[in-house]
Amino acid sequence: MAVFLLRFFVFKFQESPKYLLYRGRDDKAADVLHHIAKFNRQTCDVTADTFQSVGLGEGASENSGAPMLGGGAKQMKATYRQKFMLELERYKILFSSVAMTRLTVLIWLTYICDYWGFTVAGYYLPTILAAKNSSVSEELTLRYTYRSYIYIYLPGIVGVLLGVLGYDLPRVGRKYTMVLSSAMMGISLFLFATVNSQASNIGLNLMEYFFQSMFNAVLYGWTPEAYPAPIRGTACGVASFFGRLFGIVSPLIAAYLAPGDGEPASAWNPVLYLAGGVTLGCVLWVSLLPSKMVGRDSL
Repeated sequence: MAVFLLRFFVFKFQESPKYLLYRGRDDKAADVLHHIAKFNRQTCDVTADTFQSVGLGEGASENSGAPMLGGGAKQMKATYRQKFMLELERYKILFSSVAMTRLTVLIWLTYICDYWGFTVAGYYLPTILAAKNSSVSEELTLRYTYRSYIYIYLPGIVGVLLGVLGYDLPRVGRKYTMVLSSAMMGISLFLFATVNSQASNIGLNLMEYFFQSMFNAVLYGWTPEAYPAPIRGTACGVASFFGRLFGIVSPLIAAYLAPGDGEPASAWNPVLYLAGGVTLGCVLWVSLLPSKMVGRDSL
């Protein structure tokens, strides 16, 4: 609830004017420019008519070779069929060149591995902690297990902040921040499978979630940057779809590796190896991303 209130009543985010223009919402694009000018204590005389006069509005669809630039009032007055065909053109842009196809496929694979890994780890974490803690000491109660669960997740806030700092760090940037954090995610899961003590059960899971938060903070912020403004929403939505789809499927697959009741804590290791191995896939896919498509800051 607190996040909801902050998002809608304190932080009044504005949409990209370029995106609004490509969606044919010239009036709203002008309003955003006026909002920016007001924030910076400047004046802005741009109106929807200004966009029309320079060819970004109704004439854009006639003069531009780009299939998706419907433009201004003409795009807003298009039929449902025309709008549907225009949306299909947006998806085609995801594969409009070899470089764009490479970028799109690698981002999809990154989201799939990311969601797969942390969903499996998070879904089975309370059960695995309970099994490991009970094998360490019978005095470690279920209450202790869930208290540990809270300790593991709280430092994730710091992980997000560290991801933000690494975002524009020279010689590191978005790409290598994601490589480092995803590698540490996978390593922490493998280490968790090999040791069992009260300290390691909390510390290694804390490590995993810390770097998971760091990785996702950069991934979610970087993905829109990688694409042209007109298709950012489409690109991010499709990538998230594949991630969440495999986030649903992954626990069902891991269930085949999960031990039955009464099995020792080590019987859960195959589940952890699955989560860690798939998570390390993020290291490979992010390393192969075409850095030049997101500017020099990503190098």
